Formats: sequence, structure tokens, C-alpha cells
Amino acid sequence: MIIEKIGDDMGKILRRTLLSLASIFLIFFSCQSARANVQYIDMKGHWSNNYVQVVTDSNIMNGYTDGTFKPNNNITRAEFYRIINQLAELKKTYTVTFQDVKKSDWFYNEVAKGIKAGYILPTTGNLNPNRDITRQEAMYIIGFMYELAPIPEEIEVFGDKDLLKEETKGYVGALCHYGIVNGYPDGNFKPNDPITRGEISKIINLLFDKLQKPSEKVLMDSEIVFETKDYYD
Repeated sequence: MIIEKIGDDMGKILRRTLLSLASIFLIFFSCQSARANVQYIDMKGHWSNNYVQVVTDSNIMNGYTDGTFKPNNNITRAEFYRIINQLAELKKTYTVTFQDVKKSDWFYNEVAKGIKAGYILPTTGNLNPNRDITRQEAMYIIGFMYELAPIPEEIEVFGDKDLLKEETKGYVGALCHYGIVNGYPDGNFKPNDPITRGEISKIINLLFDKLQKPSEKVLMDSEIVFETKDYYD
């Protein structure tokens, strides 16, 4: 009798466990399915629609509360920092000293993570986080996070190559080499032009395909070097 009771109890425990696991799997796959079916009201027929679906499903980028994605909107520095942090799954932070980044700002921790990773150089001046990020600023951060070997010779094809900063040339060349970015039909790269949410979505997709995800990057506090106060002006 004791053995039978033990057997019944074990059976009940096993059934409850299986039911619990089934519920967890159902919730998980329902959430995944819901994310995969997100349709933004302003994306139908847009050239970047498929790219946007991937970055949304991966939680690298998100839409707005009004159901739009706004693919043609320029992306700000702060918004781009968040994308990179999500892409590399950054967690560690460093004290923020920028005058225009307050703890109450939604991007405060994103900036703190960027400093700790090393792609944001801290200063005691302004970061201008709401300023549109330029094409070369974005390429520098991507190249830095992926630790790409510089290929500066690849930029020789661009008529405006002299507009690229020295620290950016090799990374832009490497990203061109991998087919992740390219120039415009007029033969220029336009390094100081802004970059849109749709364009960033495409770049992230190409990074996934060709280079996968970057590894989490964390600097020792002693490795973090401050730049001049007007560095980001």
C-alpha cells in the first residue's frame, strides 16, 4: 500500500510538472509568435520592411506607441547607442560626466554602457545625444565593437574620402569590403550625412549575415581615457 501511494504521488507530481512545462512553452511561443507578427502601419511597401521585421523580432530596435516604425526618420546618437548596446548585449556601466546627460534621461544607462565598452569617450562637456548621428560616426562605432581590421584602401573609390576622419577611414573601408555599407551613385560616401532608421535596420541585418553579433566589450576603468571638453560638439 505504501509503495502504491508513493507511486500515485509521483505520478501526480510528474503530471503537474508536465502541465507546468507545457504552459511555459505555450506562453513562450505565443510571445515569440506575437513579436514575429508585428506589422507597423507605415511599413507596407517600404524597401526596408523585411529588415525592420528582423531587428524588431530580435529586440534590437522597436517601433513607436502609435504603431509606426518611422523608417525614414534620422536616428540620433542616443538611439544608435541603444541599438549597439542591444546588439552586443552590454550590461556594464561607467559614471557619466557629460553635462547634457542626466540620470533622468532615458538614454543615461545607454551612454554609461557605451563609455564602459569604449566606443563613447567621456568628457566634461556635451555629448549632444539628441543630435542626428552621422554615417561615419555610426561606422566608427560598428567597426570598434566588431574589432574590424582596418582596410583604408577600400575608401579610395569615394570622391569625398577626405571628409572621413582618420580614425574612421579603416573601419569604413572594412565595412565596404564586407559588403555591409557602400557609397552613393554619385561616387561619394557622404560621411557627414545622417542615417535613417530603415538604413540602420538594413546594416544590422547585413551584420547578422556576414559577421554575426559582436562580443560584449568591457574596458577596465583604468583604460577609459577622457577626451577634450568639445570633442562631441
